[in-house]
Amino acid sequence: MALSIGWPLGKRSAPDSADQSRDTSTSHPKPVSRLTAPSIVRRHRHRRENVAASVWGPSVPGADSAQPFSVYKAILRHPNIFFQFAIRLPPKAMIDLYSIDKEFHYRFNKYSTSIINDYATYHCPKAAYIFSWVFFPELCISDPMLRPMDGRPHLARDIPSLRWTKMVMYREHVIKSILTILAIDGHRVPRETNTTLMKFWLLMEMNTSSLRSAFLSDKTIWADQDIYFFHLLSMKLDMYFNHPVRGHGMVDLSHMMLTQKTLTPLYKMLAGHETMDYDDGVDLMIKTYHEMDLDLDENPWLADEVETGIPTEESGILMKEGWDPEGDRMDSPVDMVGMEGVRRGLDTQMYLIDFLTYGYYDREAKQNIAAPRRWWGEEKVGTPPEPWPVEEVRKHMIERLNERCRRISGSRVAAGDTASRIRRFRLGSSKMRWIAVVPQMTPFAKTSPNSILNANANRAECERGIVLFLG
Repeated sequence: MALSIGWPLGKRSAPDSADQSRDTSTSHPKPVSRLTAPSIVRRHRHRRENVAASVWGPSVPGADSAQPFSVYKAILRHPNIFFQFAIRLPPKAMIDLYSIDKEFHYRFNKYSTSIINDYATYHCPKAAYIFSWVFFPELCISDPMLRPMDGRPHLARDIPSLRWTKMVMYREHVIKSILTILAIDGHRVPRETNTTLMKFWLLMEMNTSSLRSAFLSDKTIWADQDIYFFHLLSMKLDMYFNHPVRGHGMVDLSHMMLTQKTLTPLYKMLAGHETMDYDDGVDLMIKTYHEMDLDLDENPWLADEVETGIPTEESGILMKEGWDPEGDRMDSPVDMVGMEGVRRGLDTQMYLIDFLTYGYYDREAKQNIAAPRRWWGEEKVGTPPEPWPVEEVRKHMIERLNERCRRISGSRVAAGDTASRIRRFRLGSSKMRWIAVVPQMTPFAKTSPNSILNANANRAECERGIVLFLG
C-alpha cells in the first residue's frame, strides 16, 4: 500500500472500502418512493482529514513576507494626519480613493460626518455655512456606521454626503464666476456681495411667499447691508446687459434671470456657455412671468398656446405658489427684496447714483479706479498700475489740442486757456473721455464766401480730428 502525502512514516491510508462504508453509514436513508427527495450525498466525501495538522501546524509557523514601508498607509493609520490629508484632497481624488481603497473607505465611513463638514468648510467656508446640509435632505444618506438617531435607536441617522459637498463647491464657483465676469467688464461690487448672492440663491429655491417673507424678515440672516448690496448688484447687472457699445441684451433681462430657480442660467449666459436669441427669450419670459405681468393688450399672442408652443400649465409657473399650475400668484424674489427694503425704511432710491458710480471713481484720491483687463489670447486677468487717463496722456492730449487750435484761430492760445476749456464726462466703464470745447474763432480780416467756407471746413476738420484723437 502506498504512503499518502502529508502523513507520518509508518502510517497507512485507510482503504477506499472503509471510506465508502463510513459515507454510506452517515448518509440519509434511501427514499421510500420515487416521489420523495433523493438521498443527499455527503459533500466532504473526497475531503480527508489532515491528521498531521494538529501536530505539525502549531510548531511550524509560516514565514511572513516583509511588507515595504508605504507613506500612504502610514498617513491613513495616523490618528491626526489622516483628517488633514482627507480634507485637502481634490474632489475627484477623494471619490476615487473612497471607491478603490478599502482602508480609506472604512476610515472615511467611521468619521464621515466630521470629514465631510471639515472638507466643505476648508474649500468654501461661506457656502458651506449658508447652504447647510440641513436644507437639502435629498443630498443626505444614512450613516454607514449605523449610528442611531436621537430618541429612535432603531433608525440610522442622516448625514451629509459627498453630493452635498460637490453642490456647495459648484455654487461657490458659479457665484465667484458671475462677480468676476462683471468685474472684468468694469462693474465691480463690494466683497461682501458674494455672501449676499449666496443668500439670494437660497431665497430663489423657496417656492412659497410665506417662506420667502419669513426668510427675508429675519435680520440675523438678511441684514440691512445685504439689501443695499443686492440693489447695487442688480444695478450692475442692468448696466452690463444695457451696455451702449457691447450691447449684451436689455435692461429687463437681469430681472428675468434673477427670477429663475437657480443662478445657473445667469452664469451660463454671462460666461457664454449658452446663447439666447429672441425666440428663446420670449419662451423664458412666458414661463417666468404671470399673465398679469405681461402686456397682453399689445401682444395678445403671448397667451396663445398654439402661437408660442408652450403648454398652458407651464405659463408663468415660476411666479405661482409652490410652482404649481393651479397656485396663486407669487412675487418675484427680486421684488420681495425691494419690498423688504421699503418695509425697513432703508430708502435705497437715495443711493442710486452711488450704486452707479461705485467701482469707477475713488472719491478720496479724486481719480478713476483702474479696471481689470483680460487681453485677447490670455487667460489671466491683469489690472493696470495706473487708471486711465494717466498724467502723461493727459498732458500730451492738451498739447495736441493746443496745436490744432492754433492752426484754426491763427493765434497762440495758452495751455492754461485750453486746459480750462476742457470738460470731463464719465462715459461707459471706468474710462474718462475728454471732450474739448474749441475756442471762439477770431474774425477774418477779409470776409468772403470762400473764406467763410474755408473757415468752416477748417473748423469741421479740427473738430473731426479732435473726436478721432479722443475716441
